[in-house]
This record gives sequence, structure tokens and C-alpha cells, in this order.
Amino acid sequence: MISRSSLKLLERLRRPSNKTEPVNFTSALSKSALHDVNSIVESVPISWIQQGRIRKSDIVRAKNFEYNPWNITEKLKAQIREADLALAATTPVLGQYAPTFGWADDWGWYWEYLDAYLFVPEVSYAVKLKTRQVWKPGFEFETSSDTLTEKIRKEWNRRKIFQSLFEATKNALIWGNSYIESVDNSEAVWEEGTPADIAQGAASAYTPGANPNITYAPRPLKKFTTATKFYGLKNTDPRTCRIQIHPQMWDTDKATVKIEKVIQRRWSGPLAPTAILGSETELDFHPEQMLLLQFNKISGGIYGYSTFRETLFVLKGYLLMLQFLPGIVNKRADATVHFRVGANKFAENGQQVTTIPTQDEIQNQKALVESRAPGEDVWTDILTDSKELHSSTGGTERVNELLQYYKERVMMGLGIPLTAATLSKGGAEVKFGDLSFELMEDETREHQQKEEDLVNDYILPRLLLNLRPGRKLGDGPEAEIQLNVN
Repeated sequence: MISRSSLKLLERLRRPSNKTEPVNFTSALSKSALHDVNSIVESVPISWIQQGRIRKSDIVRAKNFEYNPWNITEKLKAQIREADLALAATTPVLGQYAPTFGWADDWGWYWEYLDAYLFVPEVSYAVKLKTRQVWKPGFEFETSSDTLTEKIRKEWNRRKIFQSLFEATKNALIWGNSYIESVDNSEAVWEEGTPADIAQGAASAYTPGANPNITYAPRPLKKFTTATKFYGLKNTDPRTCRIQIHPQMWDTDKATVKIEKVIQRRWSGPLAPTAILGSETELDFHPEQMLLLQFNKISGGIYGYSTFRETLFVLKGYLLMLQFLPGIVNKRADATVHFRVGANKFAENGQQVTTIPTQDEIQNQKALVESRAPGEDVWTDILTDSKELHSSTGGTERVNELLQYYKERVMMGLGIPLTAATLSKGGAEVKFGDLSFELMEDETREHQQKEEDLVNDYILPRLLLNLRPGRKLGDGPEAEIQLNVN
């Protein structure tokens, strides 16, 4: 027999609610039982993921976060046009040329790149390993005499060039670009910028002997005095710098598109400076004053890209899996149990009846089960039964395989062989002849060639200024550097 209280309970559960509320993003997200993984990957910073800040309220807060990459990009679009690098360097658009003084198209993600290096061990390991692969084999100077070689080596050590280049290599791997200020006595004089330069463009100078400013970029160069004394290299924050090129001019000495200047913001935050890009908020550097080390260029553009740009979203997915892993393991190890209270029984007259407990009786049984100590037996009457709601053959089947799959994707994107990134190798032999190691060695040699070009074209001529009185930049090469290969 079914009691009256049970019928009232069923009737109340079946009765539809007449109250309707408008659904908004915040309330719908908070009521959802599942995490919005896509929103986490797109909007939640890596540092938050590593801290476990992946609740639904964190997702909503991250969407409005100042350093959200999408918010940074949107502000740039309203403030400075982003450069389409290949377009700016090669292609006329509607009779005009694309502005060539914009930021790199992934500039909004620079804060994520830094967080990945600071908070993700796999990324930190990859950057440190690649940096050491470049410099650990050592290097040699090739000069006309042993005496000059020794003088260059002493001046190299005196100016701490190796330390500066080592850190610059790390910056170039993290952000794709490293901006190294040449601390010397050179002087660049620029035209004053005005707010009208931003709204209408700076005036072009087509007078005889003048350099046409077809990009209408503000603050064109008036005069530059080359250096006669060199004091060292200073690394700057890549998040504060951008490059301005001249799309119709070619630098015949450097065999690259003409770089007119490197512009550095005095403030690194995405909300500064204001739209008025005057000399009060930005510093202009001549290409001979700010040296560039760039890795992983795409489509032959003027900017390099982070060594882990291609794997950033996969990396965030991997971090999310690690955050969810304790809950997944706990859920599978402690399966959901269905307790059934009530059953059919025979009365004294032999008639079979169904016993349905009241809600209070169910709650009493629930409190009895929940209050037991771990491992303690449960004693009930014959009308109470329990079994797993979803039976499975194992507690954590396939979780390890899925994690391994994601880890392989991450390490493949970072360019690190998995055998070189595993602490517990389990007897696996590291074979440097494997294809994965050959690819890493090839990438290392590509980076070394970039370092050699930077040193031979820019740094050694400056060191020689201190060793050769009266020598000028651009005089014939007297020395070259050669990085050793493993």
C-alpha cells in the first residue's frame, strides 16, 4: 500500500513551477553542473589555472580581466591598428600601404607567455633547455691575429656580453622577440609628435634629398650620429616594444626590410599610454640603438613568435586536466552508490504488500550511512539495499592514457622529446640519434645562426670601437664569432 504522504510528495515533484526568470550568462553558468572548459581555455589566465581558480565565478571575472588577451587586443584596435606583417611589407592596399608601426598580432598574449614560463614546469624546462643548448657548447672568435682575439675576449667579458645574450636568448624563446639596447654614445634626433599625427598622419617630405614618409608614421628621424664608444647591452621588456618599418625600402647592408625605428612604451600595462602617442609616453630608438634577436618568424613577417605559441591552447587544456584529475580519480575510485529503502514483503495474512518509507525515514537512513567511519560496517534491516549506480571494471581506467596523450602533444609543440622531459624514465634509453632529437638539434642550430648574425653584424663592431681608436661602425669586419655545435 502507498501511504498518503508519499502520494503528496510525488504530486509536489510533478507539479510544474509557474515562476519564470530571465536567464543571463552569470546565473546560467553558476547553475550548470559542468565546467565551461572552452571559456576557461580562452579567457582564464594560466596563472589562475595553476592556482586552481577555475570556478564558474572565476570564468566570469576572467572575461572582464584587464589582462585578458581578447580585452588587450580590442583596446589595441581602438587605439593602434595592428600590423598585418606580410601585408605591410609587400602589398599595397587600395592605393595605400598598411600601417607599419603596429604591435605584433599576438601581443595581447604576451602576458600569457610569461605566465606559462613562470608557472608551468614543462614550459620552464623547455625554455631553459633550449637556451642551454644554444650556449653550452661554447663559442670561438675568428680574427686576423691571436692578439686581437685575446683583446676581444677581454672586452667581451668586461662588458658582460655573454650574460646579456644568454638572457636575451631566453626572452626570444618566451616572446619570440628580444629587444637589446646598445648602450653607447650615439644620438638620434626625432621630429616632435602631435596628436594630429595619430589622427591624420605625419606630413610627407618629398622635397629634393628628403626621405618620403609614406607610412605617415609620427616622429620621423631628423638626424642620427653613430656611436664611437660602446658600454654594454641592456635587455628590455619585449612587452613594451614594437617595430616600425618602411615597406618600400630595403636595407641593403642588413639584407632585410628597412626598419625605421623601434618604439618603446614607458608603461607596460595594456591600458597605458593614452591614444595620444606623443614623446611624453614613448621612446624612439634608431635601429643601431636597439638590437633585435627574433626566433620563429611566420610568413616572413617583421616579428618573431613565442616558441610555445602553437601549443598554448593545448597546454592550457593539459593544465585543466591536471586540475580536474583529483576529482576524476576520487569520483571513479569512490563510485556513486544507490541506496534503496523499502521493498515488497508478506503480511501475516500472506498477502504481498509494498512498503514505501516516508521522507523522514529515508533521511534517517541517509544520516546513518553518512555518519559511519571509513571502513565501518553498515547494519540495516532487510528492506534496505545498495549497489553501485554505474559499475566499472576499474577506478581510473584510461585516465593515464589520456594524460599521456595530452602531455605528448604539449611536449611535441614545445619541441622537446618526451624521453628528455621525463624524470622517471623507467629504463628507457635516451637516443640522441632519434628523429625527435635531430629536430631539436636542427632548431638549436637555427637559433645559433641568429645569434651569430647578431654578434657579427652588430656587437663585435661595437666592441672594436673600444679597441680601435678612430674606427667607425660599418668598417670592414675584423672578427667573427662561431658557436660550437653539440
